[in-house]
Amino acid sequence: MAKQILRIENLRKKYGDTEVLKGVSLTVEEGEVVVIIGPSGTGKSTLLRCINHLTTADSGDIYLENQKIERGKTDLNKVRQQIGMVFQDFNLFNHLTAIQNVSIGLVKVKKMDKKKAMEKAYKELARVGLEDKINHYPAELSGGQKQRVAIARALAMDPKIMLFDEPTSALDPELIGEVLAVMKDLAMAGMTMIVVSHELGFARDAADRIVFLENGVVSEIGTPEKIFYNPEKQRTKEFISKITQLHTSGNNQESAGL
Repeated sequence: MAKQILRIENLRKKYGDTEVLKGVSLTVEEGEVVVIIGPSGTGKSTLLRCINHLTTADSGDIYLENQKIERGKTDLNKVRQQIGMVFQDFNLFNHLTAIQNVSIGLVKVKKMDKKKAMEKAYKELARVGLEDKINHYPAELSGGQKQRVAIARALAMDPKIMLFDEPTSALDPELIGEVLAVMKDLAMAGMTMIVVSHELGFARDAADRIVFLENGVVSEIGTPEKIFYNPEKQRTKEFISKITQLHTSGNNQESAGL
């Protein structure tokens, strides 16, 4: 039986009068890739931020390897070392080179020797195909390269699970493939991942399960085969169809409010 890495129970979050998460529950097992899809504004990014405690949920429980994460009782810095996060907009330090961006957390947070931190950073940058860019600053890198540095930075902390919040949404279309290729390699290597994305090709090829989140609730969950070809709900079918049409026509899904 696979080991459970993450368990979310009845998570709720309001912003003002708007309830963004309305009782979301989800489990993720070791080595599993879960892709979350759904319309914009339906709570996908909020869910990831709650898991990492960058946003505090109003109610509900989150367990990492059966240990309950509680603000005020749990060392959140230690938790965040175990939950890697990759954002839409990279969040790199512009005054640091690629290798410095990756090594800084190892030195500052994990208190690793600087030489060992640099060796670890080089290894992770090589893992994402950037060994020739280690001394480049973010301004000298393409969007796809910046995102790969961000992935290397998260991997360097040796997390138990990786969270990806629409990691390709800020990229030019021709750069998306290089980031998705790295993510597919991670999936093949057994990395536990939760990915919020509209990249349905990645979801179909790499996901073990797909979660359709709408109006703050898990509307449907299943294997890629089930969600793509035999969804239980008409709304899931409509959403998949609409996103597929947008990708086929080359339109930007953001402009359609998805």
